Amino acid sequence: MAATVASAATAIKGTHYRIVKLDACGNPVTGTGSLVVVSKGFVQVTMEPQYEDGEEFFERTADGTPCVNQKDDPVLKRMQLQIQLCEINTSGLSYLASARELTVNGAGVTGTGFAIAEGSPTNRYSLEVWQRVAGSGACDPSGLQRYIYNAWPNVGASKVGTYTIENGRSTLQVTSETQAASMTPTTGWGDGPGSVSWLPSGESVHTGEHWLWNITTTAPPTPQVNPLTLS
Repeated sequence: MAATVASAATAIKGTHYRIVKLDACGNPVTGTGSLVVVSKGFVQVTMEPQYEDGEEFFERTADGTPCVNQKDDPVLKRMQLQIQLCEINTSGLSYLASARELTVNGAGVTGTGFAIAEGSPTNRYSLEVWQRVAGSGACDPSGLQRYIYNAWPNVGASKVGTYTIENGRSTLQVTSETQAASMTPTTGWGDGPGSVSWLPSGESVHTGEHWLWNITTTAPPTPQVNPLTLS
């Protein structure tokens, strides 16, 4: 078996994010009723892995000598994500927060805001974030710009964070949790929603995976104020 040749890159900054609407099973929604939001209007995305500590077994003999001293490995349960937005896309935020989008004359064409009601969040989405590669590795040998592609294929349980109105800029935070990606044949997350993939050729999400990180020369999608549909 041939040895794998590893790549290396130094990630810096964040350039774009993309949100894609999923159904309750974590499958990307296509056609009418789908939603794709691409934007540069974020301050940061923070990921904090959530682990269940391994069970510890420790027992002494009657004279106090350790008899059993063993601890199970921790188990990764999920990732907690926090998105800090400086530009509010009304359609995107409404979906993330499981809120109602306010539209002109209720026609659903031009969104102007949102209304958040009590209750549990139900909407699920995938989140993709692109970063630049810093330093001498910013381009590949052929001169193409390299990017870092982050993907969390199945995200939900979203909570809106603190919103401060003051003599300064206002940002809005959304905290969400990941689940394992959908493995449904043909409609699952696969190598990413849409016709363009930022994963290597032949790669796709595997059972139990929550986060994908990849070095790519495929440029990020173009930011759009208006939501797009997914075909």
